[in-house]
Amino acid sequence: MMKYHTLIISDLHLGSRICRTDKIMSVLNDFNFKNLIINGDLFDTNTTTKFKENHWHILSKISSLAEHKNVLLVGGNHGRRLDPLAEKMGITIVEHYSFKIGDKRFLCLHGDEFDMYVRNLPITSDLFTKIYYLIQQVGGKKQSLSMIVKRASKQILGISRRQQRLALEYGRMHNANVIICSHTHIPHMSKEDENVFLNTGSFCDNPSTFITIEKNGAMQLHEL
Repeated sequence: MMKYHTLIISDLHLGSRICRTDKIMSVLNDFNFKNLIINGDLFDTNTTTKFKENHWHILSKISSLAEHKNVLLVGGNHGRRLDPLAEKMGITIVEHYSFKIGDKRFLCLHGDEFDMYVRNLPITSDLFTKIYYLIQQVGGKKQSLSMIVKRASKQILGISRRQQRLALEYGRMHNANVIICSHTHIPHMSKEDENVFLNTGSFCDNPSTFITIEKNGAMQLHEL
């Protein structure tokens, strides 16, 4: 089994009806890695009242990994009041995380800072979130409608394109040539000049997506 330098997952949204815990557990069990970066939104809300047994199993697995691996949680825009719970489980909380492999300078950040609706129109953003949760309640086991709505809304509003443009600008300002975001739940990898932009995607969609980085800095966006 190949041992990766870093595994990057994001937008697990533990506590949500559409959190795909089976796929999360499969990745954590089947991939060998030195560092685990959860690139925002480990939790869906600020309480654990909606956690099911399988959600707690994921936290237990991550906690056991943190005993012998570097496990980081990049701050997102969901569930921040549960950061102390994550810390108790051995997870280090950071607002962004940078590291270097060879000539590649990586910068991981959730990407909600580039979302004008979250930053500048919080009431509107909260309203959309409540509507989305209502759709989840009637969506059944597959939650196909809620996933379609989520992706379509962020494409229509141009959040993904704006995120990539601003993230690359931010990376240049901070001397990073590989920028890794999440937040939009839309997996993506592209290159602009000598800079690379990646979006991790999420573990709320089918397929779920994540990123691996090898010891030589090679990156791959996986689907499961």
